[in-house]
Amino acid sequence: MKSRKLRKRAQRRITKVLKIQNWSIPICVLLLLMGTPFAFPHGTVTSPPSRIWNCYLENPENPTSEACIAAVNSHGSQPLYDWNEINQPNADGEHMLYVFDGNLPSGGRPDKYGGMDQVRSDWVATPVSAGPFTVTWTNTAPHESEYYEVYITAANWSPDQPLTWDSLELLVRTDPSPPAESVDIDVVLPPRAGKHVIYSIWQRSDSPEAFYSTSDVDFGLLSIDDSEAAAGILEVWPNPADGGILHLGLTGATTTSYSIYNLLGEKVVESDFSETIDVSGLVAGVYLIVVEIEGRKLVTHFIIE
Repeated sequence: MKSRKLRKRAQRRITKVLKIQNWSIPICVLLLLMGTPFAFPHGTVTSPPSRIWNCYLENPENPTSEACIAAVNSHGSQPLYDWNEINQPNADGEHMLYVFDGNLPSGGRPDKYGGMDQVRSDWVATPVSAGPFTVTWTNTAPHESEYYEVYITAANWSPDQPLTWDSLELLVRTDPSPPAESVDIDVVLPPRAGKHVIYSIWQRSDSPEAFYSTSDVDFGLLSIDDSEAAAGILEVWPNPADGGILHLGLTGATTTSYSIYNLLGEKVVESDFSETIDVSGLVAGVYLIVVEIEGRKLVTHFIIE
C-alpha cells in the first residue's frame, strides 16, 4: 500500500516537472524511471509464520496478541506494514558483523524492528513435531540467492532467554538458486519440547543484501514423558553417530533397560542397559533413546548421519 502511494506521488512529481521544463523524453524511458526505483527485494518466512508476518496478519493498527500489541506500542505500526524488510544491505554472508545477539529477530535493526526482539513466551507459535518439515519463504521481489539457511534453537533454550547466535543450531544451508516468489526448504526438526524458534536467513547472490526471519514454534510435550530428564544424567556419544557403536553414559543408575524410537514413534531397539550400543542396523536420521530406571524415564536424542 505504501509503495503504491509513493509510486503515484513520484509519477505526479515527474509529470509536473515535465510540464514545467517541457522536456521531451520517450515514453519507454519515462516508464522505466517511474518503475525501477520501487523494485526492492523483500521477503520473510510465511510458513511457519514469522513474528512480523503474524503481527501484520493480525492488523498493524489493531493487533490481537499480547506480543504484537506490545511491539506496536513500543515501535509503532509502520514496521508491520514493512513486514518484508528485515534486512542488512551489506551483510554479504558476514551476518554476525551486522546482527548482534539479542537483535536477531530485528535483523540488527532494533531502532525500527526492535518490537520483534522482545523476550517473552507469548509470541504466537505454530504447533510442530520432530521430523521432516518444510520452511517457506515468500519473496515479494525475487532475486538470485546464494543460499538460504535455517536454524533452530538448542534443546536447552527457552523463551525467557534472548535469541543469540550461540543458541542456534544449523539445520540446512541450501545451494544457490534462481529467483523465486516462493521457496520451500526441507528440513528435519530434531526432538524438542515446548516453545522454540526457527531462524532463517536469505542471502542474495546478486547483492550483499541479506534478509532475516524469526518464526516461533511449539513442540508441545514429547510423546514419551521426559519430565524426569536432566542434563548430565543421560548422555550418548558420539552424537552425531557414524552408524557404528554408540556409547551410553548414565549417572547413578542401577538396573535399567533402554529403548530406541524413530521419529514415527516406532520402537526399533530394546535391550537391557549397556554402556555400548550397536546402531549399525539403523538408517540415517534422528532417534529418541529412552532409559527406564525404577519407573522413571530419561530421554535424549541422537543423530545418525
